[in-house]
Amino acid sequence: MAIPQNPEIDIPVDVDLNALGFGRDQNPVLVVDTNLDDVTVAVGVTAEKGLQVEVIDLRNITDAAEGADPIRVRDTRIVADVESFLGELARRPLIEGSSTLWGSVAQSRILAIYDDHGVTTPGHRADRLMLQLKRDADWVAWHELSDKFLAQEEFGNRLEDLLHTVTDPEQAELLEIADSIRASTSGEFESSISRSDGALSAVYRTEVNARAGRSGTLEVPQHITLELRPWEGHPETYTVRAAFRLRVQEGTLKLGVKLQPTRTTELQAWRDLTTRITNEVAVPVYASGVSL
Repeated sequence: MAIPQNPEIDIPVDVDLNALGFGRDQNPVLVVDTNLDDVTVAVGVTAEKGLQVEVIDLRNITDAAEGADPIRVRDTRIVADVESFLGELARRPLIEGSSTLWGSVAQSRILAIYDDHGVTTPGHRADRLMLQLKRDADWVAWHELSDKFLAQEEFGNRLEDLLHTVTDPEQAELLEIADSIRASTSGEFESSISRSDGALSAVYRTEVNARAGRSGTLEVPQHITLELRPWEGHPETYTVRAAFRLRVQEGTLKLGVKLQPTRTTELQAWRDLTTRITNEVAVPVYASGVSL
């Protein structure tokens, strides 16, 4: 005698009920696992009703029974910074032998899977904690500004907004440059860009484009140095260099900056982040090759 098969439920083996003693006085019950999580099949035989098969579905037990505890965790909790991620891992530690950490620098994401597959047994992979990093606003602003030429007033305003991220030249000096750039918008430029002593300058019909006060030439530095972090809440900042660009066209001056490539900086920040997490929880962060 074999267990009847339901097309929606895969019972892995046929069970010989007679060999197990069904139909005898003790009337045992056989519980068979299925291919569905939290779904089992109970099989029994009674003298009155014969063979009986009952599907036990616990997946929605919390909906059916008010106040009932869930069978297992089926949830992805999401935090936005590494401190919260480590705090939750301390409150609810990973399980040795079955929990894993996966990371994707492209997605700015680290995923902790509490019930991952073990060495010899499969896991549900349903109990998850995700660190979803958000791009730092200053990092985004500088990358949006890079490789664009803007009118003097707009460029001066953008430069002032990001002044707090500049470490060289001094912020007061750069603020003076921004003020002078905005103050010279009424002039007409007639020279091409010249480079001298590591600085950039563009010339008016009768005066230099930017002035320190009412006399003298204020040169725009050829490079500036920034301290940026790729993600909000990241504990470290990293040095990023940027080059000033000037363009004179039909008497109009436009300005811009060009960031040096920041991919290496971002990868270093990612290594610092994953190393810290690994040191804290003693579990390596695997590099995921698929979307997390």
